[in-house]
Amino acid sequence: MNFLSFFRSSTQKQIQKARKKVKEPHGDPATRIGAAQKLRNIGTYDAIFALLDRFTINVSPSNRDEQEKVEVLGWLVKMSEDAVIPLSRFLKNERQVYWPMRALREIVSEEEFAYKLEEILRYHWENPPASPDPTAQLIRLLGKAHAPKLVETVRMFLDDEDDDVRLSAIGYLFQFPNKEKGTREAILECYLDSEDRPRVRNNILECLVESNWNVRGYRPRIEETLPDGYVLTRGGKVRPLKRSGFSS
Repeated sequence: MNFLSFFRSSTQKQIQKARKKVKEPHGDPATRIGAAQKLRNIGTYDAIFALLDRFTINVSPSNRDEQEKVEVLGWLVKMSEDAVIPLSRFLKNERQVYWPMRALREIVSEEEFAYKLEEILRYHWENPPASPDPTAQLIRLLGKAHAPKLVETVRMFLDDEDDDVRLSAIGYLFQFPNKEKGTREAILECYLDSEDRPRVRNNILECLVESNWNVRGYRPRIEETLPDGYVLTRGGKVRPLKRSGFSS
């Protein structure tokens, strides 16, 4: 074994040892944060990825937990582009996405953030995680991030088997009524396809009322499936019965 191979082997052992300590929820906090600092100082791709394991645990008390996570978040932001690939990999495969998502958003531009999240969500679509929770949370945390390909990818989740994922996609897509062709139609198709999903249908109806979208092209099918308490106006807009005096 030459010197460089020995050095790499030694570094990997240090990373593995620190990784175990950084995700230990019990014991001395100083040991845990010391391990996190060691991973930060090593600073390689593997070390940064191991550092992200701090986000996979919660410790008591909760203010200590948040303090440590905020500190790690600050380190990641200072690492800048060096942290982007480990963060993207983590978001593709792990359940706890809130803090890594915050870090990625603070590091990259809004344009790159939309690009990265499109890539991550498409990975989720093609490789569904064991639990739908991280996918739903990723979509909810998109906020106003916008790009045509991102909208297109989120639209795919209107067909997801999980209601919470569909609801997250609906909430995101209703922010962009006039920006992407096909979004209105995709949501109306989701409504029609959700006959056995009352939460999804009710949410879409509430969003249609609030957004003032019309159901042009879908009126007969929507009208025959409207639950009690809703009507369509002459202009094809959904209204609750108590406000049925609206005519446009």
